[in-house]
Amino acid sequence: MLRKPVFLIIALMALSSLSFALEPLKEGSLSAESNGNSIVIRWMSEDESRVTSFEIERKAGLTSQFFLLAAVAPLGNNSSYEYVDDTAFRVGAESIYAYRIRAVFEDGSSAYSGEVTVIHAVSSVRRTWGSIKAMFR
Repeated sequence: MLRKPVFLIIALMALSSLSFALEPLKEGSLSAESNGNSIVIRWMSEDESRVTSFEIERKAGLTSQFFLLAAVAPLGNNSSYEYVDDTAFRVGAESIYAYRIRAVFEDGSSAYSGEVTVIHAVSSVRRTWGSIKAMFR
């Protein structure tokens, strides 16, 4: 009677390690940093054989929803990526942004990376320009 639960646990552990092995991003490789003008997002891939695109998603603050920022075509296994987000600024002096990568596969399914958070301190000139542009939207 004890064999079924033990077998089930072992089977679930095998499935979870299998799905982890199929993830296209290298674990812990996603990073984002502010340089005062923009935010630079970097990640590395492992197996891209089934990936049709990487979608960079962003949310502002802690309670908003993620939205599609950009899509990047895969370069091949074990590649390094960098995307510069020049649209990240707000009227306030500092803003918190979260990023994640969505890998879209050939069969239409997808997988998400973990989230990374960055505090973006925008220069006063960029903040002023952003305020002026917002008036004409």
